[in-house]
Order: sequence, then structure tokens, then C-alpha cells
Amino acid sequence: MESGFLPKSVDPERAADQGLEFAGGLDPAPLGRLRELAVEHAGPISGGFVFRRDDEGRAMMVGFAEASLPLICQRCADPFLLEVRADWQRVFARSEADERELAEKGLDVCYHSGPLDVAELIEEELILALPMAPRHPEGCEPVERPAAGAHPFAGLAELLKRETRDNRN
Repeated sequence: MESGFLPKSVDPERAADQGLEFAGGLDPAPLGRLRELAVEHAGPISGGFVFRRDDEGRAMMVGFAEASLPLICQRCADPFLLEVRADWQRVFARSEADERELAEKGLDVCYHSGPLDVAELIEEELILALPMAPRHPEGCEPVERPAAGAHPFAGLAELLKRETRDNRN
């Protein structure tokens, strides 16, 4: 795999014809959706792709991305650095029928024409690789919850009673 170079965009058909491979770093600054999830600036992002043809002659891409993302722990509410790795394999369908057939086989399919935006692809795959509720990997103490007797919506019952009473009058 070539080192240090990720293109801005790549045409999967042409890249598969040529058997191209790319690997390198990516500036996290323009990745807005990933930046919104992070507490502060993300660390370096690296990734790579290998393009080839499958047995049916369709373009395929095997890729990976790695990043250190500063997130908020959903257990203790403190920031922490999460090492994220995304691995994927994608087949580029030639038609909608081809896409349905491949999806039924359980393959990750993309019906796409034209060049792929590499930064957008890496950002999307890293977001998909994030856990639903990020937590410190080594464990932590949970944030203290209100006492069991205190009900956060207790005041609503009184408001509902008052509204019902006012509507009867």
C-alpha cells in the first residue's frame, strides 16, 4: 500500500481497473459531523483503501480508518480519548437490481456513479464505528443520580390536576 497519500476523491471503477491502493493521513478539521461529536479537536486520522474487481467484475473497495476522538463518557460525564477503528468492504453495484441482489446476500453495497469523496467516506465510517454510549474502556464511577424517593416529574402531576380542574370550570 502506498504510504502518506489519500486523494480528495477517487473513481472506484477506474481505481479497481488499475488495482490502486492508498494509505495516509487525513486532516480532521473539515470533518464537521465528526467534529460535532468530539469534545475538542480530534487527533490524527489515518486510513487506507484497496480497490479491485470481484468475481463478477464489479468494483470493490476494502478500507480502514483509525482516529483518536475526545468524547464525553456517558457513565461519568468526563472527557476521555477513544481509539476508534473502522474496517469495511464495499461492492459497487452496476444497477439497482444488482444492488438489491447483493444486499440480499448480506454484502455492503453502494450504487454510486462518479468519484467518491474520500474525507466524507472516512468520516461516515468512523461515525458508524462509534459506540452508541461511549464510556471509558477501563471503567469509571457513574454520575450520582437523584435519590430514589425524588421523582423528576412529580410536579407534572400537580399541573395536570390543576389543568383538568380549570377545564371543568
